[in-house]
Amino acid sequence: MINQRNTFLQTIKEQIKSKEAQEYVTKELQHHLNEAKDYWKQKGVDSDEAEQKAILHMGNPIVLGQKLNQIHRPKIDWITISLLITSLLLGFLPLVAIGYAQVNYFLVHKLLFMVFGIALAILLMLIDYRKLMNKGLGFYLVGCFLLLYIIYRSDSGVFSLTVKIGPLTIESLMALPFFYLTWASFFQSRQFKIWQFMILFTISAILFSMTASATAFFIYGVMTFSMIWWSKFNKIKIMLVLGSFFMMIFIYIGVSLQQMKAYQIESLLAFLNPYEFVTGNSLRFQIPQVHEMIKSSGWFGTKETTAFIPEAHTNFVFLSFIYHYGWLLALILLGILSLLVIRIVQVTGKINNSYSKLLLVGAVSVYATQLIANVGMLVGFFPLTSMPMPFISYGLMPIALNSFFIGMVLSVYRRKDIAMN
Repeated sequence: MINQRNTFLQTIKEQIKSKEAQEYVTKELQHHLNEAKDYWKQKGVDSDEAEQKAILHMGNPIVLGQKLNQIHRPKIDWITISLLITSLLLGFLPLVAIGYAQVNYFLVHKLLFMVFGIALAILLMLIDYRKLMNKGLGFYLVGCFLLLYIIYRSDSGVFSLTVKIGPLTIESLMALPFFYLTWASFFQSRQFKIWQFMILFTISAILFSMTASATAFFIYGVMTFSMIWWSKFNKIKIMLVLGSFFMMIFIYIGVSLQQMKAYQIESLLAFLNPYEFVTGNSLRFQIPQVHEMIKSSGWFGTKETTAFIPEAHTNFVFLSFIYHYGWLLALILLGILSLLVIRIVQVTGKINNSYSKLLLVGAVSVYATQLIANVGMLVGFFPLTSMPMPFISYGLMPIALNSFFIGMVLSVYRRKDIAMN
């Protein structure tokens, strides 16, 4: 009878193309067969006959396998992929506007970054994210090691620390994916305690702060606390943790104010009172200049090309986009980028598994934080800082980082009809 069951299950598996679905379906059918067998045994039927009746009750294995193949076939989220490719293509427009498209260096590198981003997202889509679920501690250690490496190997001591290895620049933002996978793993476990989180988060937060990257620290904080809100922790405990965290931030700010240098105080005053406080440094880009450029752009952009926009292809790429192409095209760009947020939220609503949902929440928080902060600093809600615009800013990091998170979204969507083991 064991051979009969194995033959039955093997016939069904042959109809199912996805190996991941084969594994899941086999376990489910084994469970249902055992239940049916127990039912017949309770009716007084002997074990062999009960097994045979259970198998016969399941129906034709070929027909059943074909139906299960349709149900559990891996899905491809073409909407998200289309939005990803469209966003990456729109990233070429700022280079065209400021004349960088005529320089082979920028154009070729932008093209390579785009191809790499698409390839990374597709690769992650094909990888079974569920195999990463119990490796949280390993990812945490890798993330901490990467930050320590940046801290102790960097030659920079003024701005955010980075390490050059050949053509590759290692920066603290690269640690985000490791901590993202860490918290998704830990937060889905009921055995993980709030005090453990406090210790692990404090260590990682200190390391991020030591890299002197306010951008990475801010994104990391938003990501972590977005994910913990959807964790299995009690909401009251989460509120206490958030309260403790903000108290630590206020203390840190208070101590930092006592040690701020003149140029740092100048930057803070310029952010708090952009129209009342005008810094004497004529080279410093300020909110009044930003607003004046936005106003002068009009719906279809300006024909002037003499205006100077610092970092026009990186941190201030959206301002460059508005200035050269106008409000209309800028709103279209913002709409397309925002559709990715809406799409991830829609996918999240279709997921019931805790680990999968945490991955989606973490991904959308990282992506949306960059988008909101980059636009927000142009209207004065955020300080003018090194915040990239996802997929639009020039550079490997803005593309690779966000392609990673989009790839994880695609991986979850692909297996949304296959329950977690």
